Amino acid sequence: MRMNSLIAALALSAAAGGACALDIRLPPETATYKDSALPGYQLVQRNCMTCHAAQYASSQPPTSPRAYWEATVKKMKKPFGAQFADEDLPAMVDYLVKTYGAERSAAMPVAAAAKPAAAVPATSGKDVKSLLAANGCMACHALDQKVVGPGFAEVAARYKGKESVAAVAAHIRQGGSGKWGPVPMPPFSQLSEADAASLARYVLSR
Repeated sequence: MRMNSLIAALALSAAAGGACALDIRLPPETATYKDSALPGYQLVQRNCMTCHAAQYASSQPPTSPRAYWEATVKKMKKPFGAQFADEDLPAMVDYLVKTYGAERSAAMPVAAAAKPAAAVPATSGKDVKSLLAANGCMACHALDQKVVGPGFAEVAARYKGKESVAAVAAHIRQGGSGKWGPVPMPPFSQLSEADAASLARYVLSR
């Protein structure tokens, strides 16, 4: 009898727990990395925000030395599998330690209009496939399905029939969040307006 009562009590508890399940919705991600003229700024924008928010950097101990940031960035590549070139690592570490870590006083002043990173040169004159490859677009997008961000066909469908090249080009250069879900798109301000427009036309033609 006691066993039957215990089973009945557990069943009621489980049913009550299911009835009280919460629908938790996180707010859109709006934080961005701090602007800087350091070459690693654009690399961090491109390589880090694919997987996590800028708060990850700002929440680290402000006295963290260069060795700490180097170990952290290396950890993201292996074992976690972040997709960035080994030669990008020194510039990324330099930006992080001088912007969020122990060498902040040695950081270069924030640029009013950040220059393109040396490792991510302006791509004027390149065809669209070269632009896609140089800026890592296909790490987050596919032609016809969602990856991290929307597929190009989905973007084209939303903007169909609108004067949209300028709007999409501006979004590429400025980045943002909330339009396609909570994951932010980092800004690609190193692109010229002409290159951004070429990418926008390609996306909208899908």
